[in-house]
Amino acid sequence: MKGARRHPCALRSRPMEARRTPAHANGAVLAAVTLVAGCTAPRSTQAPVLLFPSPPDKPRIQFLTWFSGAEEVEAPKSSFAQFVLGDEPTNTLGIQKPYGLAASDGVVYVCDTKIPGLCRLDFKNRTFSVFGVRGPGRLRKPINLLLDRAGYKFVADSEREQIVVFGPDDQYVTAFDVPQPSHPVDVALWETELYVLDNDDSCQIVVMDRQSGEVLRTLGGPGEEPGQFRKPNSLCFGPEGHLYVSDTFNWRIQKLTRDGEVVWATGTPGQRLGQFIRNRGLRIGPDGIVYVADAGTEIIQMYNAEGQILMHFGGPGTVPGALVLPATVAVDASSIPYFKQFIHEDFNAEYLLFVSSQFGEHLIGVYAFGSFPEGYQLSQAQIASLPPVEEDEGEKSPAPSQDAEGESDQADEAQRPEQQE
Repeated sequence: MKGARRHPCALRSRPMEARRTPAHANGAVLAAVTLVAGCTAPRSTQAPVLLFPSPPDKPRIQFLTWFSGAEEVEAPKSSFAQFVLGDEPTNTLGIQKPYGLAASDGVVYVCDTKIPGLCRLDFKNRTFSVFGVRGPGRLRKPINLLLDRAGYKFVADSEREQIVVFGPDDQYVTAFDVPQPSHPVDVALWETELYVLDNDDSCQIVVMDRQSGEVLRTLGGPGEEPGQFRKPNSLCFGPEGHLYVSDTFNWRIQKLTRDGEVVWATGTPGQRLGQFIRNRGLRIGPDGIVYVADAGTEIIQMYNAEGQILMHFGGPGTVPGALVLPATVAVDASSIPYFKQFIHEDFNAEYLLFVSSQFGEHLIGVYAFGSFPEGYQLSQAQIASLPPVEEDEGEKSPAPSQDAEGESDQADEAQRPEQQE
């Protein structure tokens, strides 16, 4: 990678110690004040903005808002309705334990492993609903999903051992069996082929026909060599047609051709940028930036298409904009109009990033990737910083949990007794 052009959001390589410093080494900043909690509240241009990285580095990510259920999506009752109905207690619908995400045109789909089902948050029509909870389309453990351009949802259900398909109307269509032994955890689409990530003992990618579910071929296998996997957690395609895999127990991500040939692999166990403790979901932006969630350091790392580390955002904590056991990322540009009120008036947002946290009050964080005009400066009063996080008594081990899906992260959950189920 020598001589490669420096990416516009690349930063100098700096050490990163997880869970210790007021801000991570790349200068990420978070709010120290209470932000708007729901998407129906007006944006205050006077409120400090949460930027990653902080000046003097050029900010490329702005934290916008968060949501956890119907309360942040649905329109509040009118004053007349409140007068007639009063403040009656209601059963508020909400996300319980999110994992995979997908978004398009103001609608966000969330795989909820506790309901279990798919939560549909429609910011365009301001509605919240859940489907996949009954009938032949009943989900048992939805881990990740793919949303195609026609609106079909392909859901990797590890307990059904199938890819479950829902139509544009969210109605059940069919289900494809993944060859035994199987434990499907993610699915990607390229033209007419589905690429299913199976992290059972086979540790392989099963390529299936998207119409019939017929198995066409398999890629990879268990091992530590490039092109092999150990408990892989996520996969997706980049805009150029290469396949990216989050290889969790090998503490790396891999870029492959559609035939499984290795283009590059990067990552080692550790807490610094470019290293992983528990890498999980990954998705690719329209610009080729690779976003990887690390549940161990509770950040999202960003790489270019050549596998070079650029920066990160997020960080451990309970304030809006921080992350608690992040699972994955969804990338979408078409939803920008529905979150415009949260974007700084001088920040040019190119697309949105939705990040799922498995615990806490702020389950889905919304961020914007973009930039301020060249030479633009914010005053210190316009920038907020991350509140300090108390240091753990012991060191974090680089060894990942034995559950690559994040359903039994006992070591992490033990640190959050108030969030135990």
